Amino acid sequence: MVVQDFVERFESLATNSPKSRSGDEQWSTSGGSRLAALPPPRPARFIQRSAKADNGATSISSTSLSVSSATSTTLTTKSRIIESVSGDHLPPEPTTALHSPHWSRLQASRTKVPNNEETQSLVQHAYPPSSPWLSDNGIPLKSPATYGPFPRHDLNHRPIPATVIFARNAAPLSLPKLDEHLSCLEASYSTKDSTGSAGAMFPPMDQLAKSGMSLDDLEYNSRAAPFWRNRSSILSTLSSVLIGLLGSSALASFYSLQGLISTLQIFSLLLSTLKDSDQANWSTWKQVFLGTIPNVLALNFGTAALESLILLTVLIVIGAALLYGFYTWTTQCDKYNSIEGLQQTESRGSQWGLVIITFLLTVIYLPLSTMAVHVLVWSEELWAIPNPYKNLTITPPNMAPLGPSNQYRDPLDFCWTTTMKRNEVNVAPVFMIMSALVVICLSVWFPIALYQVINRSVPKVDDYTELGRRRTPVDLETEYRRVLARDNNPFAFLYNSFRRSRVFHISLTLIAKLCTLLIVAVIDSDNCLFRKFPRDKVGLARQSLLVVSSFGFFIGQMIVAPFIDPLNNASEWTSRLNYVSTSLTTLIVIIDIPAKKIFETYVLYTIYIITYGLSFYFIVANTGWMQNLIKIISRRIDFSIDVFSPRLDTSASSIHTKRRIWQESISTMLLTNPECHIPPDQTMTFARTRESDYPPYLLGFKDTPGERHVENLKILRDVGTQAYNRAVALTSGPEKGWYQHLEDIIQKNFVGPDSYWKPPDEDASPGCSSFFGNTWWIPFPPTLVMRYDDGPYALLRDANSLDEYIQQNSSRDIQKRRFVRMALRSLENETVIWPYEHVKNVGSNMSGCCGRRYTAVTSRQYQRAILQIKRQGHLEWRGLQLGSGFEIELKYAKKVIVPGEVIGLNEDFDITSLLARFLELNREKIDQSLFEVEEKISHYRRFHRKECRRKSRVLSYRFLSFLYDQPKEPDACKITSEESEKDPRVLNCITNGEEVLRTAYNRLMVVSQSETATWWYIFWDDLWRRNYNTISGLRKYAKDFNPHYKTSIAYIPLPRPALETFLTQRGLLHKKAKWSDFFHAGFLNKLYIRLNDTVFRDNKRAVIFHLGNDKRELDMEELDILTQGGSSTLGTGGGTDHDASGILIRPTYRWEGLLTDPPRRGGHELRHNWLAKLGVWFGVTPFWRTSAPTNGISLDVKLENGKYVLMHGDYFSVKGSAAGSSNVTPWLSGSVTKPKSVQTRTLTGLTKLGKGYELMNDTK
Repeated sequence: MVVQDFVERFESLATNSPKSRSGDEQWSTSGGSRLAALPPPRPARFIQRSAKADNGATSISSTSLSVSSATSTTLTTKSRIIESVSGDHLPPEPTTALHSPHWSRLQASRTKVPNNEETQSLVQHAYPPSSPWLSDNGIPLKSPATYGPFPRHDLNHRPIPATVIFARNAAPLSLPKLDEHLSCLEASYSTKDSTGSAGAMFPPMDQLAKSGMSLDDLEYNSRAAPFWRNRSSILSTLSSVLIGLLGSSALASFYSLQGLISTLQIFSLLLSTLKDSDQANWSTWKQVFLGTIPNVLALNFGTAALESLILLTVLIVIGAALLYGFYTWTTQCDKYNSIEGLQQTESRGSQWGLVIITFLLTVIYLPLSTMAVHVLVWSEELWAIPNPYKNLTITPPNMAPLGPSNQYRDPLDFCWTTTMKRNEVNVAPVFMIMSALVVICLSVWFPIALYQVINRSVPKVDDYTELGRRRTPVDLETEYRRVLARDNNPFAFLYNSFRRSRVFHISLTLIAKLCTLLIVAVIDSDNCLFRKFPRDKVGLARQSLLVVSSFGFFIGQMIVAPFIDPLNNASEWTSRLNYVSTSLTTLIVIIDIPAKKIFETYVLYTIYIITYGLSFYFIVANTGWMQNLIKIISRRIDFSIDVFSPRLDTSASSIHTKRRIWQESISTMLLTNPECHIPPDQTMTFARTRESDYPPYLLGFKDTPGERHVENLKILRDVGTQAYNRAVALTSGPEKGWYQHLEDIIQKNFVGPDSYWKPPDEDASPGCSSFFGNTWWIPFPPTLVMRYDDGPYALLRDANSLDEYIQQNSSRDIQKRRFVRMALRSLENETVIWPYEHVKNVGSNMSGCCGRRYTAVTSRQYQRAILQIKRQGHLEWRGLQLGSGFEIELKYAKKVIVPGEVIGLNEDFDITSLLARFLELNREKIDQSLFEVEEKISHYRRFHRKECRRKSRVLSYRFLSFLYDQPKEPDACKITSEESEKDPRVLNCITNGEEVLRTAYNRLMVVSQSETATWWYIFWDDLWRRNYNTISGLRKYAKDFNPHYKTSIAYIPLPRPALETFLTQRGLLHKKAKWSDFFHAGFLNKLYIRLNDTVFRDNKRAVIFHLGNDKRELDMEELDILTQGGSSTLGTGGGTDHDASGILIRPTYRWEGLLTDPPRRGGHELRHNWLAKLGVWFGVTPFWRTSAPTNGISLDVKLENGKYVLMHGDYFSVKGSAAGSSNVTPWLSGSVTKPKSVQTRTLTGLTKLGKGYELMNDTK
């Protein structure tokens, strides 16, 4: 108590002292951090804190859900480090407890014991001590948190930079105390499993391996197509290349109609060379293919103008047919992508027709639009006479008359005419109109339609991971790429190359490239708009505009960077640079400078070689095999999390180990079980909106537990852990009966069309003129979804709102209004009786100042009309349209359509006198149809009510919270499943899967016995998942590295000598690092420094760091706090999704950057490395640095006898066992083996341990 009071009094004085504040400011500048001041001081590091003091500030109370049928034990899991994520701050989510008698012992074993020796030495210690490391004002340069009784600094010692210690040719780092601690750990598993086989894979992962599918494949119930079979990837690449090629200003002259004719004539010439000289011997078919077809392709129809116009007509007809097909198909796009209600979408099949039509439209968009503009400006190839302005010396040209003036036009009057004779028909207006329609329908409407279609088709990314944590922006982009790999939407090739915020970029690209082509086509001396202007000035103006536009597109590309893959952005950037440089070169040539010859030859060719060469490189470098090859050449080891960060969750209840062991085993067990797996023909389609207004709902349910488990996971990824657990508490707790009562009433009576909900707060539903609409029930989390007839959504979740909804729809007034709607619905598309006089204005009503103004009217009497209902949504059930929207129209004739007001209908559907008369006139038809309508709606409600109940019976929503998210022993799992599950298939799966549950639970217990074991497992598990595809040694010795095998290295932390022996025997490590080695001394130095932090944190044996030129001593946590520049630097990543071995392009994690920063002098606040993405652009690395670099990190080590050792190692000898060691080592069989005493184990046995481990894992 004396020591504690003394330290607290000193820290309070230091906090309030002006000197301390100035010292903090000096710290922030000298260390190179963005922080303006020091973080709050922590207790002195040389005080060994008790478990209560150490964990109390960061512990999370885990409160299990309250359930009426079962009472869960509430445990408190304490975590020294709570992993942070960037982005929005989330409320703390409940950490589930592990229901096991071993778990409390495991927690206790992980609590460190106070070191009395260090505490006693503090009593004798004057604080702060006199030290040479003081400023002129006496302010210590070391923080109170790092200044201990044993100074680490040697006045003559210079800390060694981390880049030197972690280099490939670095000397090994010797940590004998860590090796001694690790040597005390026993092997986790025996060499044989319960069946006696050696080297077996853990169940149920062996079943997953036999299936040949990944867990992702099982959850999606489909395999991701490889690139060469993925139509979206192939068509996306082709469309990008063709649009880039066809949009080049260099090819603009080709888009003249005569240019295309010339190309076809060349093709005709090639075919004609195949002819035999003896025409008489030709057969009929040869003449057709090699005679007739070449002539048709050559368009030998007469004059050049007629050829051009006939070709244009053919192209316009083709384009019109394609546009019509595109329009008719895309009108159904909302049905496919914005499902209203709980309906299954129509069977879309492969939709190859729509895919081909859309692809062809994107290809012909630029050529056909440019040709149409050529017609509008009447370019040279359409002139009826040869161009008289070429090689002209006199303006205007002096031309002789073509003939008598009464028969021929003036020689220069050739614009917008197809003939120079006055008595011949001029068909130019016809082609002008056709070209104008092409510009309107194709050039303007098509990009807009693409934009709308893409916005409706792009897949939605879940906001949360399967851990229930909100995804960061980087994680969202990564997940978006994974979703695109399985996206079968016919429009996927239009957006699968672009980032989520730029999915519509292809529309902008088409418009931008069209603008470039229009500049070339319109501003031309050889068309009727600019033929009278000086040719040199027109050329100069056109080229100047091209330079400006290409430079603007170049800047836009640099700022927007629309592609997902940086290599594609670099390729597009190079293409735009090509346009700019080519335009500038051409402008210089037009200006006619003295060195024009050099620019139009050598400079232009150099530009082409460089830009097109880079474009080819980017195409090759962006392939999967090349990226893997680059990774092998660079010997890069990837991770899905910031594995070296001290913020990584390595607590006993680590979300990473739970996800990778327990949850993965549960999912695999269900999805590979013959009775529980998803049927092969199930498409796993979910009803949801793009804005996630309501939770997802699985459509087409086929009564299997596997479907329900995947649906639960989908809901979790959509709403998060906190909302999911809250919903479980509502539906399983004390209010369960009340919620079920409300649900039954709503599903039986008030689901479907003609539902009414008027919020107590009128402002809650803006834009609603009527409060009627279509409703459907989402069983979990309990949500009533209503889409008003006017379009907006309303969601009712709490019991009070649901009760109020029932009261409103049960009222007599609303029942009357619903009857009106039902009666009108029964008359849809029926001929109804309602007399109507239609009055039509005829004549002229001119508004000018001259001319006679008059108006005449005609009237016509109608007796019958067809009643039609216009809707906002689409929901069809047994031929009855139930979608939202209820706009009544009466169609008396094709052009005589009147609104529902003529029958007295208002927005509130009140029974007016006119409406009552209308219903009376049509009572007979109402009586005939109303029963059928009511029967179909009742069947709709009954079907979905039964489906909701079947889902709950097959697999409860509690399964995810009480079993999947809470690791338990097999007996506890059986009890939990018997209390919550009803389906015998699930109960049999749990009962028969006792070995699976025991193995998964024991694996989790083994890796959770200490923070060291937890971090070691996460490291090797992540290393295997992210690198087995590129490191051949990992695949060759899979049983030694794959955590799905009990012989994996992931289950026993090895001392460094043993690990070196282990890797050397498998050819992965050499004493002198080879060029192809992934593992080297520097990498192992990094590994064991982080491992040392898990054992000796807050201890004298911790490795000491220095930031830049700062002389203060920092451990990893303090260094982590100092370098927190902003929210973007926090977090350790969302973790890998199953076995995702693909190369993910992402920003570097914070500690990835910290450990590779070279030493620098001075601050770095204003320094920004603009070349941070250069390596990513060229495909050399998939990572780039987003935060500003630090001044470098150095370590307090020195080189002795060819090894790095900690400074002042003689101070670190202590008696007794290593702090934090654990005596709890669960085995696969469930027995616990007590390890040998720490005092009896020495470093002399490390070599034997390495050899013994080799023998134990030798499966060759």
